[in-house]
Amino acid sequence: MTALADMVWIEVRKALRSRVPLFTGTMSLFMPLGVAFLIFVARNPEISRKLGLISVKADLLAYSATDWAAYMRLSSMIAAAGAFFLFVLVVSWVFGREFSDGTLKDMLAVPVPRATIVLAKFIVVAVWSAVLSVIMLVIGLLMGAIIRLPGGSALAILQGSGLVLLTACLSIASVAPFAFFASVGRGYLLPVGIAVLALITANIVALAGWGGYFPWAVPGMLAQGETSLTAASYVVVILTALAGMLATYYWWMHADQNR
Repeated sequence: MTALADMVWIEVRKALRSRVPLFTGTMSLFMPLGVAFLIFVARNPEISRKLGLISVKADLLAYSATDWAAYMRLSSMIAAAGAFFLFVLVVSWVFGREFSDGTLKDMLAVPVPRATIVLAKFIVVAVWSAVLSVIMLVIGLLMGAIIRLPGGSALAILQGSGLVLLTACLSIASVAPFAFFASVGRGYLLPVGIAVLALITANIVALAGWGGYFPWAVPGMLAQGETSLTAASYVVVILTALAGMLATYYWWMHADQNR
């Protein structure tokens, strides 16, 4: 347990010394702020006329988020798509930086089991992503209060917050395999490319009616209120996370570390 705590602290120090937490934190702020701004513009026609083309998108968002319940559902959709890419960036950086910085050999030389190193990285990814999710939720709630959306009952806000957090948790679980892609690709390019492909495929699979069994489609379907999701859908996401962690562990234990 001491070795694990030490490795977690090392990963935290690496993150704090970089600009990646600042970048991801800023992006997590911009997403709810951007949505709230567009809704505010649409609810104020005089501003819409001055801003021109942006009012079209604002009108569409305002139409879909007329009250707190719809606004929170829209926030959960952001957690399913926009936050997914943030989480992919986090896991890609945590696992891929050892190759880009050339520190992999030094890390593997320390008298700590490789399984402990991998587990520490996953813990940092999970906590980091959870913090980003909470930031998005809190800022979203604050902006909803500022623009004075109707229907702000405690039940609606509580249920909406639960939906946002559940969607974020599913998104966090679904990015576990990207640690393996970052390790195999020895950097950031492969996991980011596969993330784009996964979201495109998720949309196609969802349209075909099989989205409930595709792990990267489940968060978005949940956010959209799809009724076709079953317990098997959540099991698929959990199994995908476990498979990603096991594949990453196996690679770190047995792959040829020649760098």
